[in-house]
Amino acid sequence: MTTVFPVGHGAGPESERHVIRVGRTAEHLSESEFGVWVLAHRWTTVPELVAECLAADIDDVEKHVDTLLSRGVLTQAVDATEFAQRYRLLPLFVGLGNRPDDLERFAIGVPGLEPLAVVSTTTYELWQWGWVAPSLWAHCEILATIGEPGTPGAQLDVVLDGVAELLSEFVAVLEPIS
Repeated sequence: MTTVFPVGHGAGPESERHVIRVGRTAEHLSESEFGVWVLAHRWTTVPELVAECLAADIDDVEKHVDTLLSRGVLTQAVDATEFAQRYRLLPLFVGLGNRPDDLERFAIGVPGLEPLAVVSTTTYELWQWGWVAPSLWAHCEILATIGEPGTPGAQLDVVLDGVAELLSEFVAVLEPIS
């Protein structure tokens, strides 16, 4: 099954719409469309997303999913390599360092508050440095030359797992390559 990912950064409500910034543009979503976009932050397939939306009492889910896909606010990773070549990850919030009780886990959030996410070293490195690479694929190429030897394709599953985790915790956003 193909994974669906949300694209863009929620910029807040405006009148009766929700603004999602995608690159240098703003998409204005209805309440129902926004609900679909929020639920897409869980690593999911389209059928799973539709089921979650129906459970949340969102009407016309299939129509909203199709509309959001066509507007670029949702995307599908039909071909993982192509997906990684078309998108990059932008971090949100602040790195809070590793956990004193688990040195292999790192916190992300707002200083002085409980962490929003606690992630593995690999996912933290993606969050911290992934934005420097021009795409997720370029990040995979870098990973293939340092640390774990291998090909960029061998790194892709780990990177996509990290992307899904960071998006599900709302501590990063996907942006299309411009």
